[in-house]
Amino acid sequence: MKEKYLTSLVTSPPGFSASPGFIKLKRRFLVNFILSIKNDKIIQPTQKMKHQIGPYRIYILLFLAVLVTAEIIWSWKKDKNAYDVKETFSNLYVFVGFQFSKYLFAGYQLAVLGFFAKLAPSTLPRNGWVFLLTFFTADFIYYWFHRISHHWKPLWAFHLIHHSAMHMNLTAAYRLNWFSAIVSPLFFIPAALLGMPTDFIVISYVLNLAYQFFLHTEVVGKLGIVEHVMDTPSSHRVHHGSNPIYIDKNFGGVFIIWDKIFGTYQPETEKVSYGLTTGFVSNNPFVLVARGFIDLFKSKKLSEIKGEASTMALKNPVATKQTYQQAIS
Repeated sequence: MKEKYLTSLVTSPPGFSASPGFIKLKRRFLVNFILSIKNDKIIQPTQKMKHQIGPYRIYILLFLAVLVTAEIIWSWKKDKNAYDVKETFSNLYVFVGFQFSKYLFAGYQLAVLGFFAKLAPSTLPRNGWVFLLTFFTADFIYYWFHRISHHWKPLWAFHLIHHSAMHMNLTAAYRLNWFSAIVSPLFFIPAALLGMPTDFIVISYVLNLAYQFFLHTEVVGKLGIVEHVMDTPSSHRVHHGSNPIYIDKNFGGVFIIWDKIFGTYQPETEKVSYGLTTGFVSNNPFVLVARGFIDLFKSKKLSEIKGEASTMALKNPVATKQTYQQAIS
């Protein structure tokens, strides 16, 4: 049964004639990809880390719950209105879905990194210096992943949900798309090709996201000299701002130096207005997850219809008007 299934994967579809060389290359790619999932050198360190963290998971969640509770109390006492009940529950529902998605896509993510790790000319030794190098590299990659996610519509479809929060608080940190795990490992392929240990890459990315949890708050003000090197709550508030001066700024994960090098840094100089420039989206977690993809599909369809309308303009102005009206309806 397995042989029949694998044969179906490597044979050409009806009506398509492939050369023996192409079929051989395709078979080799699939076999290596499947073996990368079973590669103990890749899976075991990550699984070991999960088993080590496992017993402490409840304490980590309790710690996060205490921080959120403390922030709620702070917001209430200071009359900051940092929390909205419906939005907070929405954030928590999205968080639960995101945790489930991590288990769903974990095998795929490890398989992608594992496959390309096998193509690396050599593997760097597993020591503290290499881990620091990997962590620094992962943060550099994250900067570009994050920046591209703001400028390229297909990736913005995944990222829109995170910026749809109308309030800045710790629960908004994990307002993340359930399907983002499909694209995120693709950006870390260069690190795997450079020979960085796969589990180091995974741990570095996890720590990067964990650090960013603490950036989603209004409790902490500016941190002086730290603002010049690290991403801080102040820098990240700017990133979430819909103010014209704040749009598409401060993409760094842990370090803010990338923004300073590549010209996307903006200090917090005026009160931040949170959310999308288009305003409130929804408190329904399913709508929030899907909204970016719906907008992407609509914009693509609109562009196609507008292009068709432009072509028809000289031939039939009436038909052109009808086509355009259909596009915007």
